[in-house]
Amino acid sequence: MTANNRRVVRMLCKALLLISLPLAGFVWALPDDATNLAAVVALTLVSLGVGFGGEYLASSTENDIQELDARIAVDAQRRADELAMRDEKLRQFDRIVNLLTEQNHDLRGKLVSVQIGLQRKKDAILSAASEALAPEGIAQPAQSVFARAS
Repeated sequence: MTANNRRVVRMLCKALLLISLPLAGFVWALPDDATNLAAVVALTLVSLGVGFGGEYLASSTENDIQELDARIAVDAQRRADELAMRDEKLRQFDRIVNLLTEQNHDLRGKLVSVQIGLQRKKDAILSAASEALAPEGIAQPAQSVFARAS
């Protein structure tokens, strides 16, 4: 039975209880004879059955609510655990990115220093070559063709 159907049946039980209890009390107050005794017993049994039925439906609804609360708590805990794992993975990725950024910076610095060293050696070789090729007494050009191209 669905929760809505139980709610409807429970409300009907409450309505029947509100009707049957005063009737049972009224019949109990009437003088004793055989027909009243059967009506008293019938109304009392109906009142008890409707009351117990309503309480049973109420307790089953409360059980459903408790089960849903427990399920929500488990789902919330599972979700919190998933978020904690994702946060840890993000922190690890941040550490990796920071490490790679530092290494990239170091390698760029080394590359620039190597390029500067190569440029100086190239300039020294070119100037030595131009001095060796130039006859003595002729004015040296201000810059070689190779130096102007770079």
